[in-house]
Amino acid sequence: MKLIRSICSYGLLIAAPIFVNTASAVEPIIFEIRNNGDLVQLCSAQPTDSNYVAAIHFCHGFGVGFSRYHDALKEGKGFKPIFCFPETATRTQVLNEYVMYSKAHPEYDKETVGDVMTKFLVENYPCKKK
Repeated sequence: MKLIRSICSYGLLIAAPIFVNTASAVEPIIFEIRNNGDLVQLCSAQPTDSNYVAAIHFCHGFGVGFSRYHDALKEGKGFKPIFCFPETATRTQVLNEYVMYSKAHPEYDKETVGDVMTKFLVENYPCKKK
């Protein structure tokens, strides 16, 4: 048993520089989202943009976080969902529609992302009345 622990310890010591070098190779990208226009700009990144991957992942992460927060609220007593996704909706589809919606409403650019995303989702994904 002691031999196995020693081998594992040595293995970690040998592998540690690999993990450290990999982690230090990542450069931070700071996206500042002050309003809806800022998020729409990130979500509109093109594959030729140098920060495309980070921007699109940030966009998707924001959208998923917003949706998951709404889902968590639905767990509480008395909360009625304000939007309902059909089972066929994909994350990419919904975010692309959000970008088109926002671009069609430039008057929302300076509003908070939460306000605009809520307007978009309520208008485009209403819940069916029971």
